[in-house]
Amino acid sequence: MKRHTSQRALGTPRSAIRELLKLTEKPEIISFAGGLPDPETFPHEELAEIAADELRGHYRNVLQYGLSEGSQTLRRAVIDWLRPQGLDLSLNQVLVTTASQQGLDLLAKAFLDPGDVIFCGLPTYLGAIQSFSLFQADKIGVPLQEDGMDLDVLEEQIAEARRVDKVLKAIYVIPDFQNPAGITMSLEKRKRLLEIAEQEDLLIFEDNPYSQLRFAGEAVPTLKSMDENGRVIMLFSLSKVLSAGLRLAFLIAQEDLIEILLRMKQASDLCTSKLTQHLAARYIKDYGMEDHLRILRERYRAKRDAMIAALEKYMPTEEGITWTRPDGGLFLWVRLPEEVDTEEMFPRALEHNVAYIVGSAFYVDGGGKNTMRLSFSVNSEDEIEEGIKRLCQVVREELAAKRVGLTAS
Repeated sequence: MKRHTSQRALGTPRSAIRELLKLTEKPEIISFAGGLPDPETFPHEELAEIAADELRGHYRNVLQYGLSEGSQTLRRAVIDWLRPQGLDLSLNQVLVTTASQQGLDLLAKAFLDPGDVIFCGLPTYLGAIQSFSLFQADKIGVPLQEDGMDLDVLEEQIAEARRVDKVLKAIYVIPDFQNPAGITMSLEKRKRLLEIAEQEDLLIFEDNPYSQLRFAGEAVPTLKSMDENGRVIMLFSLSKVLSAGLRLAFLIAQEDLIEILLRMKQASDLCTSKLTQHLAARYIKDYGMEDHLRILRERYRAKRDAMIAALEKYMPTEEGITWTRPDGGLFLWVRLPEEVDTEEMFPRALEHNVAYIVGSAFYVDGGGKNTMRLSFSVNSEDEIEEGIKRLCQVVREELAAKRVGLTAS
């Protein structure tokens, strides 16, 4: 049946993360692979009470089809929540999506034709790579520095792409606690990125699932809150801060862009689940988010500290081994010496009952073979220490094997 399959489908690989996760399901494996929120943070009792009330008292409404734009109740709740963070939004500037992955899909459908250029980080979120690849965009990777995307390189790449008559459309960034690297874009770079987008007539896709999870350092304004020219489309998700299973996120943009995205959504699913939208809206309105977020931040800070402490305790002190120290989010990024390939090392890790995500999955240029992403969100602090101890033993063995190979050659 291959001849019946579209070129788009043939050219779309499976998710490397989801495939690797299948190998980590044995209970004895300590996995740092999936970017899952800690299930103990889900407000299940409160959501159960809300669900019972909605289903018993409002079933005619919440079990029915809803607006493609999303429930007005939920959109108003999110608008009120985000207003103190510098976002003064109207209902027509917010579109509810079935999680951020649908938001990425809609952005690609709405704005990317085959061969169009989108600039993204090296590394960047794998789900975004998949969406942009599905619509056959030309993905140009921009190296990351400690304070975000290298904007000098970005400007050079823009000039080169224009020189060869490419159609340039957008820049994709995760400015806060970037997935996978855990770094945060500085305020200075955010200002300059907005200037570049205006100068070069580009959209900015600001993926923002983690900014509410800052547990150290000073908050930096979102790109959308700084946007004076309507070029930023922000994706904002409830998956990491309320419940991943609700599958709720939002596209936030000026009205003419939301209108285009709305048409794409209507062709995709007509509407997002009205029930889950009302659960989230009621939780935000009845309980508020700040106390809940405070618990999340404290929990994730302790887990991050445990992972960093374990790396400092167990990791070999070899030149070329580094890791990031994120001020929030769920991930940190480990770089090993150039001769180590973390994909080749992965079977050794499984033998030691520990797992991670290979870094090359997050690169659009085939790079990152000596890197890996570690998530500190799900495991207990004791499990984090034991898992990092196992991982560091794997690194030691891999380095020793590489040295033997170099000597033999």
